[in-house]
Amino acid sequence: GGEVIFSVLAPRTRVATHCASTNIRLTAHLGLVVPELGGECKIRVADQWHSWEPGRVLVFDDSFEHEVVNDTDEVRSVLLLRFWHPCVPKERRGVVLEDLMALKEEDRMRRFHPPSP
Repeated sequence: GGEVIFSVLAPRTRVATHCASTNIRLTAHLGLVVPELGGECKIRVADQWHSWEPGRVLVFDDSFEHEVVNDTDEVRSVLLLRFWHPCVPKERRGVVLEDLMALKEEDRMRRFHPPSP
């Protein structure tokens, strides 16, 4: 149920506003390489802006609308980790995953095989 990704954001780059389709997970960003002008390289989660710091972890619920901005001339790198939200009981995680996979497959089928008129 987890995921680990190296996330590198180029200078003068933005990641548009987006959100996860469910709140069954939390996301953590461990600051690895953070621009000197930290205030110009930041993430907005809901209505709050946060800046990364090297060696510090930022945890958030990515089902809230969020966006990323790097208005510096430096690269930003974080280790991104996704893990179960602690409110999802361990004994329910298998069922939750099965339900999500079924919904994902239904969505895929709708997009690639629209109903006939």
